[in-house]
This record gives sequence, C-alpha cells and structure tokens, in this order.
Amino acid sequence: MHNQTTLNAALLTLLVGSASAAEPTQRIEISPDGHTRAQLPLSDQAPQGAVMVGAPFGATPDYTLNERRPIGGLAIADLNGDGYNDLAACAYTANSFPPYDDSRDFILFGSATGLEATPSWFTSNETHTADIQIGDINLDSFPDLVTVHGGGLRSDSVRVYFGSASGPSNSAGWTSSTNPSVWGTDGLLVDTDNDGDLDVVTTNQGSSSPNHLRPNFIFTNNAGTLETDPSWETSVWEISNGVAARDITGDGYPEIAFAKWVNFASGVHFNTTGTPDTVPFMQVSNTNADKGAVFMDVEGDGNSEVVFGGEPTTVYAAVHGFLDPLTSTMPPFDSISEVESADVDLDGDDDLLEVHFADGRAHIYLNNDGVLDQVPSWTFDASEVGNAIAVGDLNNDGTPDLAIGYAGNTCIRVFYGIPQSCAADYNGDNEADFFDISAFLMDLANEAPTADINEDNAWDFFDISAFLAIFADGCP
Repeated sequence: MHNQTTLNAALLTLLVGSASAAEPTQRIEISPDGHTRAQLPLSDQAPQGAVMVGAPFGATPDYTLNERRPIGGLAIADLNGDGYNDLAACAYTANSFPPYDDSRDFILFGSATGLEATPSWFTSNETHTADIQIGDINLDSFPDLVTVHGGGLRSDSVRVYFGSASGPSNSAGWTSSTNPSVWGTDGLLVDTDNDGDLDVVTTNQGSSSPNHLRPNFIFTNNAGTLETDPSWETSVWEISNGVAARDITGDGYPEIAFAKWVNFASGVHFNTTGTPDTVPFMQVSNTNADKGAVFMDVEGDGNSEVVFGGEPTTVYAAVHGFLDPLTSTMPPFDSISEVESADVDLDGDDDLLEVHFADGRAHIYLNNDGVLDQVPSWTFDASEVGNAIAVGDLNNDGTPDLAIGYAGNTCIRVFYGIPQSCAADYNGDNEADFFDISAFLMDLANEAPTADINEDNAWDFFDISAFLAIFADGCP
C-alpha cells in the first residue's frame, strides 16, 4: 500500500491507466477522488477490531453487506416515513482490479428488525458518485437524496432524487448544469442564507488536463427550487475534498469550512450576510493532504472548533482570526478519507470519528470531559479500503450506531451502539462485581489493550487505580 500525496500527470487518469499488460498480482483500489492508490493482497485478510474501556461499539460488526461494491458515501435517515432509519449509499467508478460490475447508488431500508439483508432500491443509472446527502430540498416534507458526482469533468456534478411517501424516486428530478464543469468530491446541505430552505454546497477539483483546479460551489435554494448553475463560487481554484458548516460567530449565518488537498491550505469562509466570503478568512498554516471537515465543540464551552482530516487529523480553535492547532490524532497510519463528529457514547460531548482509505482502518477518539483522546479509543481494521462513515440509530434501540463504507467484497459494516450506562461492567455481563475485577486483572497481566485504562501504553498501577475509580462508581 502507499498513499500518493503529490500531484502528477497521472492524477485523474486514476493512477492505473498506464499499467502494463501483465495481470496484477494484487488487488488495486483507487479512492473516489483519484488521488490515492492502494495495493492489497488478492485474498482478503481477516479484519480485526480493538476496543478500549468505555468505547461504545464492539470489536466485530453486527451487520455486513457482503457484496462487491465501491462505496463513496453513506447517509442515515428515515426515507420512506415508516419510523425506522434507512441507510443510503453511493458508489463510484474506478480503474480498480478486479473491476466492479455495479456502481449504482442504493438504499438499505430499515424495519423493526433492522436493515434489510440486501438493497431493494437502486438508482436507475450507474455513475461515479462521491458523496450522498439527505434533506428536504423542495419543501414538500419528504426527504430527498442529493448526490455529488465526479469521475471526470462534468456539468451535472449534482443530482437530486426527490422523495415521496414511499421513498425517493429512482431517477433524478433535478440535475445541475454548471460552468465551469467540475469533478465533484463532497457535498453538504445547509441553509447558508437563513431563509428556511437547504442550499447545496459542493467541493470540487478539475482533471489533469487541461486544469486540475476548480472552485467550490453553493447552489442557492429559492423557496424549494435549486439554481442549476451556482451563483456562488470560491474566488480561488484549488483541489478540495471536504466541507462543513456551523455558525461560529453567533450572527445566525453558518460559516463554511473547506478541506484542501496538497499544495493548498484548508480554511474557513466567514458568513455575515447570508452570502459567505468567496475567500477564506482563516486558514491552517500547512498545505498537507487534508480530506474531510467537521465542526465540533471539543471543550464543551459553546465555542466550536473545526477539524480537518489529514496527516494527522487536527482540531483547530478559532483564536483572533487564526486557526490554532488544539490537538491532533495519533493513528498507526495516515490515509484519511472522511471525518465525522457525534456523541457516540452519549456522555454529553462531541467525539471524533475517522476512516482511512489505504489501510481500511476506522477510528473513534472519545472525548473525556473536554479532552479528546489522541490514540484511538476504538479501531476496526478492515481488509478493504475505507471511504465513508455515518452515525445514526439503525437497530431502533435509541443508541447511535456506526456504519462504515468500503470498496471491496464487504462494502458495508454496521456496529450497533452499546449503551454506556455502566463503565464498571468490564466483562459485559450487565453486572459490576468480582468477575469484572478478575477479568480486568487477567487482561492487565496479559497486557491486553482494554486493560490499559489510561492509554499510556503501559500496564501498571496507574491502570489499576483508574479501573478502581471506575468500579467504585458501580452501575446505576
């Protein structure tokens, strides 16, 4: 495996177009934006999970979709009004080996028993889809699917599949027509002008010829009707892959954050009038390979930080007009695809999630009273490459679940949330008793990851002290 982080002539020929005629001896996967190439063994390796004390998910998935598809994005919502959340997924096209037979976007509908075993809803056509978003675009009270497309330069980089009482249409009811044409990489639905409807923000790039740079767009929604050619675009043409929005100034208008690829600095565009600035007001001090952006309140003080997925993923505080690094993650390998924030352990603060492409790892960094773990609190290491992550309740128990999208033979894994009502229950039998102490001491002696309570990579008295403090609180 390797992560290509420099621009070159092969950038948007998907890095394998000039391969020799000899049959590859490994699987070859290309990321949705074409920037990253991974070589993996032809045979799948057994995936592995690692769970620290307090992590809200188990080490093995509770649901898998064992179909060979290249998933580019995931989104969770009740799309057919039956009271159960559904999982929408988009797929992309790439010069992968072995090749993929199906790149249609699809929905796994939920029910009282969870997600259906195989998708029953597909888009009517196949295309390169990099991201999928859900929201009511046309103000008819039904959720719509919004997809962002790439795979080359195109004026139809955004499509909308309008919803109904029974779910979205299989055919797009709205398609963009932009000038310039772009390779769409990510999207977000947000009311940028505070007029009560959802606008569509997209990040974009170009192709290696004639120009690999493009602006980012906002398609303004006018009372339920999207403009087909966006009236707002960034003044600078760059390579972007990740967008987030949140009002960080308190004026009612959301600021827009864009993650930028190598040679460009990720940053935040201020929005004080309903029309964001076309140039960033705050930027990071590096031009690393960032992918993915999210706002989160790490310290729980009401002030939002911005996170850019990168090498490593870094949390920035907005201080006097500057983005000041607050903390960075320390994963075993960097090949970021997407970042997300959610209170997955239901303790009242924002946690950080990320998924990596080349090594297929997904990580969760738990937030402990305003201090974000730097070493992953939970990890799942898949044999496929990872592209997408989404959080929502998919098994109807009121606890957040985690869905991860991959390109490979197992394209979706879902981990059901574990209620975190009793951290003292070390062995998971719903009791806090002697058996938890015994299990902990045995793991401590064996230097099991779960017994490193304070996560300092040492199994010693400090872990015993931390565990006893947790155990003393007992179960409610």
